[in-house]
Amino acid sequence: MKEAMLRGRFFLSIRERIDKGLARLSRKIVYSKVPVQNNKVFAATFDNAYNCNPGYIVSELVKRDLPIDIVMVASKNGDMIGGENLPAGVRTVKRGTLDMFQEQASAKIWIDNALNCVWFDIPKKKDQVYINTWHGSMGIKKLGGDDKWMRLASKANGVTDYCVTNSKFEEDVFKNTFWKDVPCLKYGHARNDILFNEEKRSELRKKIREMYRIPEDGKILLYAPTFRDNGSTSAFNIDYKKLKEALDERFGGDWYIFVRMHFKNKRVQNRIRTGQYIKNATEFSDMQKLMCAVDAGITDYSSWAYDYVLTRRPLFLYIPDIKSYDQARGFYYNINTTPFPRAMNNKELCQSILDFDEEKYQRDVEEFLESKGCYEDGHAAERIADKIEEIMGLR
Repeated sequence: MKEAMLRGRFFLSIRERIDKGLARLSRKIVYSKVPVQNNKVFAATFDNAYNCNPGYIVSELVKRDLPIDIVMVASKNGDMIGGENLPAGVRTVKRGTLDMFQEQASAKIWIDNALNCVWFDIPKKKDQVYINTWHGSMGIKKLGGDDKWMRLASKANGVTDYCVTNSKFEEDVFKNTFWKDVPCLKYGHARNDILFNEEKRSELRKKIREMYRIPEDGKILLYAPTFRDNGSTSAFNIDYKKLKEALDERFGGDWYIFVRMHFKNKRVQNRIRTGQYIKNATEFSDMQKLMCAVDAGITDYSSWAYDYVLTRRPLFLYIPDIKSYDQARGFYYNINTTPFPRAMNNKELCQSILDFDEEKYQRDVEEFLESKGCYEDGHAAERIADKIEEIMGLR
């Protein structure tokens, strides 16, 4: 009986692989014949969201009131993170549906912040243009994933037309990984433009404080760690009480702690003990907007640190599992070369806050940005939109 069941599963597995293979072949045949609409933009983010670089590029295109049809990918059930802020006129399509394949196959421009447009396995035509903006920047952790991710990433070089970059460091990462022959658009990242806009930062600061009921004179620290490939959450063990005490003592004022878990770690958000000074910000859809509102940050190996550094505000690294993380994922450069104070445990974290040297930190930030060849200036979305207009023959 057991052998029969195993044989059944084996043949079912083969049948499933054959069916998937036939489905992919069918898609390639069908959608390779779909005509391209010169005024259509197809945009996707890895978390089905209206945020990150694709979201801010779409916002800039909408602001220009161009004769462009824009469609963004939502989740399989049609939900979109941050969808309540989606500009009027931007359409959404459910991920993995025949409608989505049709939209991608017919779009002149593909905008992607991950490997979505490779993952969907729709054949790219010669007159289509694939712009990858990625979702990191000068981040320390190496690009990588499981076997399927690596297999798909190996195809990126052959289909991507441009990679948008914000630094010489990022150019080198792309060239040395999966986009070795792809030209870089050295424009900066659209999602970071608001970090240079004091008026927008002030508006967001006020709005977010009202949303979380933070008094005007209160100060906010954001704790937002990245995920671990093995799913471990043991490193998320910060002592928030002692952390607040250290923040109050070193920087003065009354501090509030926002905790935002990575979307791959949302299952642990119910363990966040919210209270008088701890706020669960996991469901806040746009990390860049959240950065505008906070006075300091704590993370580990997340790339948001290398966007937040552009604000010159204090950021601390809490890295109790650095050895195991380095072995599992690896780093592009020594974490000790970052400008951020580092801690291996709660005692060290509190001490690094108490010992924070503002003048040294500012010097270290400038040296770090210079060493990475950063050229962010707050006008990336404008440049990318200009390029899209140029490709479409609208300018």
